[in-house]
Amino acid sequence: MQAPIEAVSKHIDRFLIERLQAGPALVGLVHLFVVVLLTVILAWLGGVLCRFLSRRFAAAGSPLASRLLALCAQPVRYVTLFVGLSQAVEDAWPAARGPGRWIAGSLFVVAIIVAVRGVLSIVQLVIHEVIAPSVDEADDDAGPSDHAGPGTPRTSSKRAVLPLLQRASQVLLWLSGLILVLDHFGQNVSSVVAALGVTSLAIGLASQQALSNIIAGLVLAIDHPFRTGDRIRLPTGEVGEVLEIGMRSTRLRMADGGLLISPNVDLVAAKLVNLTTERGVRGEVRLSASALLNIEELSHFLETETLSVVGDGLAEPAPKVQLLTVSERVDLALFFWLKRHEDVPPMEERLRRLALKKLQELAARLAPRSPS
Repeated sequence: MQAPIEAVSKHIDRFLIERLQAGPALVGLVHLFVVVLLTVILAWLGGVLCRFLSRRFAAAGSPLASRLLALCAQPVRYVTLFVGLSQAVEDAWPAARGPGRWIAGSLFVVAIIVAVRGVLSIVQLVIHEVIAPSVDEADDDAGPSDHAGPGTPRTSSKRAVLPLLQRASQVLLWLSGLILVLDHFGQNVSSVVAALGVTSLAIGLASQQALSNIIAGLVLAIDHPFRTGDRIRLPTGEVGEVLEIGMRSTRLRMADGGLLISPNVDLVAAKLVNLTTERGVRGEVRLSASALLNIEELSHFLETETLSVVGDGLAEPAPKVQLLTVSERVDLALFFWLKRHEDVPPMEERLRRLALKKLQELAARLAPRSPS
């Protein structure tokens, strides 16, 4: 912006001095007037250009780009205006160290404040339009957990992730604005940056574990390996329902009703099995039986009883018994799918009791009868 203004100012100064023989006072006033006028024109043109491009992008079907340019219009106008006025005051009184210098510095500070606030508005729009939809999808797909116990904390990923990103962007942008202001007033910015770097390093080393969990929480919220309401199997074999994905830890409700709090960094690095899909939540009942029993009868009984016990709560596919291992004893697993709002652990417990009763009945048939 300063290059065309300086070129025009030099031509005007040469014309006033060579042609009109104007004195230094008149040259300074005309120079100040021209710089202010050109600054106002450039500021107005910047705002008009942003709004024009915003309308063009809106007509082209790019609402996000249109809104971004609409947000840029006012900051571009005022930043150009205040920076130009600051430069005009400094050029008018280059040797002044009194009111003129303070006025120029104040105008520059106002320009930085306006610029930071404008960039913050743009960053918040990007967070809400780009990141928030993916986080909302995780919370919406999970649906309400009607069977969560009383007093169970339920914090959505959106409430955890978005405020952190907004706060981090605010700190970074305001810190950048402060560095620009200090550099404008001739302060040693390198020492400030070095001090901030050393302080950040010390804080990072002191809170390394907490920062690792926070970063892992962001990964879980954005990547969605599991969502609130999903049932997952941990590497230890335990199965739990995800109640809350927080910034430091994730809370799981286990089959016995207990609350497991796992650090996020452990979940990001672990191999997990997600038992939940768009169709429903998978439940399973594993049992071991003697190979002498009628396995086909047992399998048919389990599948039929699952249809009867669960009823309308079942989801596709139909219940199925799989034979896992074969030896003197056989291991079987009954797999069934429930709708997301159904409570899986009570259903598994009820089916286990029915399976035990059937096993006892089949074993009684094999018992040798005593002679009468």
